[in-house]
Amino acid sequence: MGWGVKTGLPYIWHSKASNPFVNLKKEYKGIFWQEEIIPFFQSVKMSKEATTVQKCYIELSKEVKEKLGKVDPYFDKLADAMVTWIEAWDELNPSSAEKPAK
Repeated sequence: MGWGVKTGLPYIWHSKASNPFVNLKKEYKGIFWQEEIIPFFQSVKMSKEATTVQKCYIELSKEVKEKLGKVDPYFDKLADAMVTWIEAWDELNPSSAEKPAK
């Protein structure tokens, strides 16, 4: 689609000490999820109807729910939150909802 992606340092930086064992307990599922997530994102395709960033994100949310929702209920919540994010964005930025993709 020719769209750019924002990369670089995070907008928010924190340097507080953390416990690696607590972190591992909170994040261990991600290690297993990679087996599903990486191939998912490598293979995801947008339809021709996905002509705006918002439409692409909504399509992606549907794919996340359908394909990754089986992996863990977290992905169902994530997909719902993705839709909520776009709805909020469009409400606060009405002109951006109408701009087609380049």
